[in-house]
Amino acid sequence: MTLNRKKLLFAIAFPIVLLLGLTLQKHTLRQTGVKKVFPISGFDPRDLLSGHYLIYSVDYGIPDVCSVGSANWSKKTEAHICFDTGVFVNGPIRDSNCKVAIEGSCTGSRFVAGLERFYVPQEKALALEKLVQNRQASIVVSIGSRGEAQVTDLLIDGVPWQEALLAIPTPSPETSSAQ
Repeated sequence: MTLNRKKLLFAIAFPIVLLLGLTLQKHTLRQTGVKKVFPISGFDPRDLLSGHYLIYSVDYGIPDVCSVGSANWSKKTEAHICFDTGVFVNGPIRDSNCKVAIEGSCTGSRFVAGLERFYVPQEKALALEKLVQNRQASIVVSIGSRGEAQVTDLLIDGVPWQEALLAIPTPSPETSSAQ
């Protein structure tokens, strides 16, 4: 086997191995992480649905997130929320008593943990946008032992979004053309 052929095989196999590793990591977090449900609200009601994903703000149920201490919140600052103690902390997770925490950063007065988007199929986007605006929406998050978190589901009035969309009556062609 020539050297060029080995390089070609490596160039093809390396990204595939990385993608498989990333997929395994995400799957493990979904299966083994601590599940928590957080209410959400539209970050910008005029742009709640942009493209094929929802953008929202997460209510972690912790007061004064990204507004305590003497930190300069105008710059992106590492922070975390510890759910065992119920506090927001400016800085990385160092407390061994904090078993369930989400790492993120403060940008301005907003805590960003990479949970602020939920991707949806394009054909269901408009109906889902209306449901999120008009009903109680929340996300299910799986939290890992190192502060990493992943959204696993979107709930509308406590029901998974796929079931909530099925409950909406679809207008018949005669009804929609009469309007």
